[in-house]
Amino acid sequence: MRVPLSWLRDFMQSDASAHALAAGLTARGLTVESVIEQPRPDHIVVGRIEALQRHPNADRLFLSSVDVGRERLQIVTGAQNVRAGDKIPVALPGAVVFERTSDEVVKSASANSAGNGGRGTKRIERSVLRGVESVGMMCSPDELALPGEYEDGIVILEDDAPVGEDFWKAARLPEAVLDVEVPSNRPDCLSIAGLAREAAAAVGATFRAAAPEDQAGSYDSPITVEIGDPAVCRRLLGQFFRGVKTGRSPIWMVLRLQAAGVRSINSIVDISNYALLETGQPLHFYDADAIRGGRIIARAAFDGEAVTTLDGVARTLAPGTPVIADAQGAIGIAGIMGGAASAVTAATKNVFVESANFVGSAVRRASLALRLRTEGALRHEKDLPLELPEQGRRLAAAFLSGDGGAASRVEACGEAPQAPHSVRVRPARVNAVLGSSFSSGQMRAALDPIGIDSHENGELSVTIPYWRTDVREEVDIIEEIARGIGYEAIAAERTVAAPQAIDESAFDQETKLADTFAALGYHEIVSVALQGSRVISAWERSGLKYWEDVVAVVNPLSEDHRFLRPSLLPGVLMSAAQWWPQCDGELRLFEIGHVFRPLPANGKPSQARDGAYVDSDVLEWRSACGLAAFSDAPESAGRQSLDKRLLTVKGELESILRTFIAGPLRSAARARMYFHPGAAGIITSDGMTVAKFGRLDPRLASAYELPLATYAFALYLENIPRRKPVEQYRPLPKFPAVKRDIAVVIDEAVPAGDVVEAAAASGAGHLEHVTAFDEYSGRQIGEGKKSVALTLTFRKADGTITDEEANSLQGAVVATLAQAFGATLRG
Repeated sequence: MRVPLSWLRDFMQSDASAHALAAGLTARGLTVESVIEQPRPDHIVVGRIEALQRHPNADRLFLSSVDVGRERLQIVTGAQNVRAGDKIPVALPGAVVFERTSDEVVKSASANSAGNGGRGTKRIERSVLRGVESVGMMCSPDELALPGEYEDGIVILEDDAPVGEDFWKAARLPEAVLDVEVPSNRPDCLSIAGLAREAAAAVGATFRAAAPEDQAGSYDSPITVEIGDPAVCRRLLGQFFRGVKTGRSPIWMVLRLQAAGVRSINSIVDISNYALLETGQPLHFYDADAIRGGRIIARAAFDGEAVTTLDGVARTLAPGTPVIADAQGAIGIAGIMGGAASAVTAATKNVFVESANFVGSAVRRASLALRLRTEGALRHEKDLPLELPEQGRRLAAAFLSGDGGAASRVEACGEAPQAPHSVRVRPARVNAVLGSSFSSGQMRAALDPIGIDSHENGELSVTIPYWRTDVREEVDIIEEIARGIGYEAIAAERTVAAPQAIDESAFDQETKLADTFAALGYHEIVSVALQGSRVISAWERSGLKYWEDVVAVVNPLSEDHRFLRPSLLPGVLMSAAQWWPQCDGELRLFEIGHVFRPLPANGKPSQARDGAYVDSDVLEWRSACGLAAFSDAPESAGRQSLDKRLLTVKGELESILRTFIAGPLRSAARARMYFHPGAAGIITSDGMTVAKFGRLDPRLASAYELPLATYAFALYLENIPRRKPVEQYRPLPKFPAVKRDIAVVIDEAVPAGDVVEAAAASGAGHLEHVTAFDEYSGRQIGEGKKSVALTLTFRKADGTITDEEANSLQGAVVATLAQAFGATLRG
């Protein structure tokens, strides 16, 4: 962004040089890429032509009497565009000006960083032209090396230019222009006012905010404003000006705009560009007589709607493109470019000013789609503050009223600006992040020059001004403190920190777990932790309900990345669906990763141990998921009518758990979400659920185009010991074991695992091991009953167990089961 130095000085009182300001801005993160010096010949003053007559000895020359303040000078000129009463720049005798050149050289010279393009100069002296003395010279733009393009002839100044005053001061021409690279997160610095605030802070000057008087008129605007779609526009202001005069802008405005890289067009258009550059608020001026129906509305474009923009291009708009429309259709692309049909021209008498806050994402999408980048779009796409439209409107209204326009009352609709928010800042945290020892007073002093107010009460309570949309939290304030104090004030020191021991048990557990999976023939996958529309669609096809308690992403990259995964299963199913067509009848996959849930109001979920990581309102813990798919249909295992494949997968799961758990594992049938209700269960250890398993619900298997014989299981890693206890050495038994098989009849509702645990705890001496190997229910047993077959292993350390001793021990076990479950021996 090109910033004329004299424009900056309107907002600050400082004698700092251009290079000092450039260094200060660069140190604050606003890199000044170059300083363009503007040549300013001395002895150029403002003069007023008092009289003008033909030269007595030349038809094409004029003899003028020019008041330069201290005296009147007689000047001979050949200019055709001057009249008596005009105020013009006068080069006094002794002044050195540039040689006049062709238009092409002038244009090249105005773009040259040195300002004169290497042109020659000439010294002004008293001279005699055709027998008449001429003292001084009226100056043309190229003789003063003024930037930009001008009509031929002498520079004509405003009527209020003080006679005799230095021309450069009267024209407000900057002695230099700073070319500043504005960071993308600083929309406040895409304005002269915003950069002046930073420049003032950089050199220790006081920032002076512009406060133009509000030109709110006494009559209602004949044109109203309306927001038809809040997704397009958040706030819309409008004001009508009657009887505006369209002409050439004042020379100082022309020079400032051209120094900033903006071509002067006419007094109306120049005002909108000037207000944009000074305040950062894009404006659009309409020829009010071209607006149909007496209203403008901010809305989304209709299908097939078209508009011819100011660049003369007819554009067909996609549905949803933000537009400004009147009663009959679109008259401009909102925030990007106005339409040619309602443009201000030399014949315009009545002007309607639009000052709006458009939704940044809508403007950016439209700008990219149309391949139309403008200064307005550059600013609007950054979501400007709601306070800015009023500032831009006020400045434009002040200029338009000065041009004779009678202002109406302001039309306004949309969101109102909100009260500024505050951020809590801990001084200790500031120093910890910066590696500094600044006092809270120094921190406050660093924030005050850029308009960030604060007060101290143990900590700092910092109020964020509306224009700093990039400052939201404590770390942003820390950055501002560092910029304000100066990075050079932070000493470069070597950080000395004691090494912290790292608990690698979780990593070791996951590594060993992956090795165990691989040994059983499972292949590892790694899926993205973000999920969205594709996963939801698959579950909707199955008719099952997806998890409701998910952690939504505030600004997702796409519809497929809208929330953090609540389970590993959806990702494993997506991979299985992709790989199953390439498999030869069998597929085994597993994944180890983190899952996420919103933190309940009462704290952590019961299944998560202290290993779960809580950050803000999100609970994160480690999990593992396995999947096995087989092309053949689920096969029953003998008389039990149990799924043979399910028993196989359950056995593999128990093998995995045995890698970490030395104690007993207890299985129980449980209906679980997304499993077949009759083929699912859980495994517990020490009273905690360590895994769940089952055959996939056939509706879900169908949605992913997987076979019916698809099984899955999940491990709760936080409930599983990270290391298996070290086993103690025991000598090999010297005496043989005695095994007895028994079958007991119990109620069908009693889990077989409960029977095994009761038998093991029966207190029968020398009982080494209990295993359930069969479960049967049928007519022979009786309704509501089932038979559970157990193998009892007995062993003595000091001798061989006799049959009498084995019978006695077996009887003790049966008695215990009879007392606990009403069990009877099956004959």
